[in-house]
Amino acid sequence: MGRVHDYFADRGDPLEADAGRYNATKNEEDRYRFKVPTLRNVATTYPYFHDGSTSDLTEAVQTMAKYQNGESLAAQNAARIVAFLKTLTGEYGGELLK
Repeated sequence: MGRVHDYFADRGDPLEADAGRYNATKNEEDRYRFKVPTLRNVATTYPYFHDGSTSDLTEAVQTMAKYQNGESLAAQNAARIVAFLKTLTGEYGGELLK
């Protein structure tokens, strides 16, 4: 988390969970690495990030653009990504998951 910008420095107040896979492996290469879940049903599986810091999918998309790609997304582009992510929501028993 934070390929281009340091998410943890910006957020402050480090948590044990921030160490990511390192907590399980004690391998320094695993520090700040996290298992990334599937995008299937991502619009219904908030809160987002390892620390549950947001329940807003648009905010999560904008955060990832900033910290992983060094980009600031225009609102319209973030909305387009969110619209795509919402298409990944499945159905159960003929009903869209909520």
